[in-house]
Amino acid sequence: MPDFSPPPKGGALSAQLAEARRRLAELDLPRPLATRLHRQFIAVCDAVKAAGADEASGQRRLAAFLTALDQATAKIHRHGHRSENG
Repeated sequence: MPDFSPPPKGGALSAQLAEARRRLAELDLPRPLATRLHRQFIAVCDAVKAAGADEASGQRRLAAFLTALDQATAKIHRHGHRSENG
């Protein structure tokens, strides 16, 4: 039997965070840039879970992260750099 209950509050934001994490994991970025973006993503996740956090604030933080991710991706593709292990 299908579940017709409404999704939990913040379900859309959770799905967007999961998609952002997937995108970040798929990129082949230089280690310092990957580390910086990963830390920024963790900060977004922590802010979303903080006491008193609201979905609008989480959406803004996620949008800022996605902008940084898109800019980093564009820069890497423009310069043809690939990940380095050091």
